[in-house]
Amino acid sequence: MKRFSGKHSPAWMQALKKQNIDPSHLSLKELGAFRDFELFLNERIPGPPKWQYLVRCFRWLTAFGIITMQTQGIEALSRCWHEMMEMFIDAKIFEDDVFVQSWIFCDFPLDNDGKTVLDLFEKFVQKSGEMEDFQSFINGMRQSRLGLYQEMLNSKKTIKFRELISGKTAEVFRSIDEFEKGEIFLTRLVNIEVETYCFGDPKCWPKEYKTALEDMVRNKLFYFKAPTVEQQFEKFMKLAGPYWFSCVVQDQSFPILNPDHYLEYHGD
Repeated sequence: MKRFSGKHSPAWMQALKKQNIDPSHLSLKELGAFRDFELFLNERIPGPPKWQYLVRCFRWLTAFGIITMQTQGIEALSRCWHEMMEMFIDAKIFEDDVFVQSWIFCDFPLDNDGKTVLDLFEKFVQKSGEMEDFQSFINGMRQSRLGLYQEMLNSKKTIKFRELISGKTAEVFRSIDEFEKGEIFLTRLVNIEVETYCFGDPKCWPKEYKTALEDMVRNKLFYFKAPTVEQQFEKFMKLAGPYWFSCVVQDQSFPILNPDHYLEYHGD
């Protein structure tokens, strides 16, 4: 994967010149923003190689998503981003820069066809000739969603989860240090080749909340139409990001959003 820096002149400076922007006409603050952008993309990532790959690719997706929002005039994306910023992104519980952002860029449908920022990113890397570098990441993120997973077994290297309601099981790389037996996690599982990772800091409930959480979801499945309960559940967990964010935000006075709140970003 190409780095965002040049041997003689940094790539951000080359990009400015390519767009006929004279760096001497920018303020120090504006120049610093370009430099920060480069550092963000190339910052060292600890962990195993596939985890580094996942985080690095997501940083590129984040950069692409923000640039797209600023340049393409996609109103639904702008509405979604700005409200998520105002409501959640700056909250301490979401300070990982992944939990909320991954829903915005990978799950939120920009239009009635269900197109996402991830889909636009895929077209971009195809056109750029970089698809080989990003294919595993795009496949993994497209197939991922938020889920409610209960710990069943664990070792020093892995945790075995069973998802509430669906009953699906998954064995994931152990990135959570401390938890109680049977604890329930709201998290996104992402497959990169043969490895599965919890992407973002999970939000947790004690095992005693299992029935209440399942009832809470089942009672709200009617928000999403589908031929089967299983398909309703998949749509619920894929699309109800703002609902879940409002459930776990630390401000107890914050109102719980409807599971189909995302529709409000589409306007009239």
